[in-house]
Amino acid sequence: MNNGEDRFPGAAEAPEITVAQEDHDGGVTVLAITGDLDVATGPRLRDRLIQVMDEGRFRLVLDLTGVPFLDSLGLGVIVGVLHRLRPHDGALALACARPAVTRALKISGLTSVLAVHDTLGEAVAAVRAGNAQAAAAPRISTEPPEPGMTAG
Repeated sequence: MNNGEDRFPGAAEAPEITVAQEDHDGGVTVLAITGDLDVATGPRLRDRLIQVMDEGRFRLVLDLTGVPFLDSLGLGVIVGVLHRLRPHDGALALACARPAVTRALKISGLTSVLAVHDTLGEAVAAVRAGNAQAAAAPRISTEPPEPGMTAG
């Protein structure tokens, strides 16, 4: 059941990002994201995800199969969602099959704390089965390491 689609136009020549929301059985909300997730589009996506959580939806799947590019700000948006879900015993899984995006998730270390799946069906099943609990993930710092210190 499709609940709607929001389109967020960027600046005159900036890329757009599209977020389509769909509710699934078991209280799982899928947000299918299409477009680059970067400094130009990340803040709009973050605002949309906060709106979804403010509506009481805490069992989320981010479908990134339509995201060809993900930068550090986009990674920060995902980390922010994870942190906001924790107090609500929420769940978060990612569906991501694009090599460039999967590589960014691996390099950042997010694959060790998030349920990342190749398909949307696998990600939805993980949330339904309780295999994507946000509370179980270790705390992720978005602060840079102190000078002379190595990151975790």
